[in-house]
Amino acid sequence: MKRRLNASDEAALRRLRDRLALTLDFIESVQEFPSGAAVRKLVQESADQSDLRGLRLLAREIEMSPIGLAPHERDGLEALLQERLGVDIEAEREAISANASVAIRRGTIASEKERRRLEDYAEQLEARDPTSPEAAAIRGLLRKS
Repeated sequence: MKRRLNASDEAALRRLRDRLALTLDFIESVQEFPSGAAVRKLVQESADQSDLRGLRLLAREIEMSPIGLAPHERDGLEALLQERLGVDIEAEREAISANASVAIRRGTIASEKERRRLEDYAEQLEARDPTSPEAAAIRGLLRKS
């Protein structure tokens, strides 16, 4: 059943759908991705049903996929997202880093949602730099909490 979204959510849904489609295209262009067609179908079904929450959940999983890319491929994907869709991955990382810093200073994790975001962010950092001090601090907080 198609949901009714306000204009802001409808625009967010379109941006997310386009971003995921571009990400899937890129991943398929640089490596084997046997489940790509099935994932693409899920993305399209969620978009067709105006299921913004479902699309966001899919995005979380799909956007972790680039961790398996070589560094130059991740850079290529980021450049493509910036060029075609105006997505500033570096600005997104800075916002996540700021949120992680707040949690680290606080010394606790406020919610399960924050825990998942910190875990995902630590994985992304470790994929870029296995010795990342920020990732180590996040992992320490995750172990403690």
